[in-house]
Amino acid sequence: MARKVFGDSLKNAMGNAATPDEGVDLDLRRTSPTVARAQASVLEEDKHATRLIDPSTVRMSAVMDRIDPSDGLEELVSSIREHGQKVPILVRRTQDGALEIVYGRRRLLACRELGQKVRATVMEMTEEEALIAQGVENNARQDPSFIERALFVAGIIRELGKTDETRKNAQTIAYRALQIDESLVSRMNRIATGIPMEMIQAIGPAHGVGRRVWEKLFRLCEKDVSRAKEVARGIPRTLPGPDRLDAAVTLLTATKATPPKAESDERVKIGRKGNRITIDVDADLAPRVEDAIRKLIGELLDRGQDGPT
Repeated sequence: MARKVFGDSLKNAMGNAATPDEGVDLDLRRTSPTVARAQASVLEEDKHATRLIDPSTVRMSAVMDRIDPSDGLEELVSSIREHGQKVPILVRRTQDGALEIVYGRRRLLACRELGQKVRATVMEMTEEEALIAQGVENNARQDPSFIERALFVAGIIRELGKTDETRKNAQTIAYRALQIDESLVSRMNRIATGIPMEMIQAIGPAHGVGRRVWEKLFRLCEKDVSRAKEVARGIPRTLPGPDRLDAAVTLLTATKATPPKAESDERVKIGRKGNRITIDVDADLAPRVEDAIRKLIGELLDRGQDGPT
């Protein structure tokens, strides 16, 4: 409230403290360094001030940092309902004037579910600045999993690295956002894009599992993507995430069962030695086989008499 009063006082000072009749130089008043600095101070403070906004007016960004932001949301909804929203979300105003989430997606979803306004800090940020801020905030959390971080890296490269010229910059943004080595950025991108999304969603975040197991799964999926999608449908959802990941690796490592070949009909055996053809058949089939052979030979001879067509 104090900031708002100060802002009104500044406006009043700029607009109403003096009039032309009082002999004040308007140009001097408008360009007063003191007033300009005070105005800039208020505007800068306003950029970082929190406010209550309608959560339905905030759209999700293209790059997600969780496989399923709504997973386990009930506990957060209960906490906000009982204690209120303690930490504001961060949103940015895009070039088209829309509000877009930078971080705090779960708090945003919880407030939407509660039907209440969400406390947010609204800042003017470029897409690159927003992604770096999102990544830094993710690193401060206690629960980001490897695959979620890898998906975040892949999302940055997908959105910012659409051409060869911009891909290098996108990789730079990714390692700055997650504060990781550049070589790891490339690995994470390959893993996140090489494992079918159906498989990743079937496994979930798998908290506590590092790069090595996910990389092993990636190599298995790379060999047969269609089979990986098929295996994903059979992973038990009742297992914890790490166990689901192990199950996926086990299923893809196992040799795929080869269907048994259909046995040939042993009731008819045909052999050939030089110009001689022998046919051995069961006694009950002999009359029918003999008739069929005579008919076939007759047709072949008839076609031979017609000459080439």
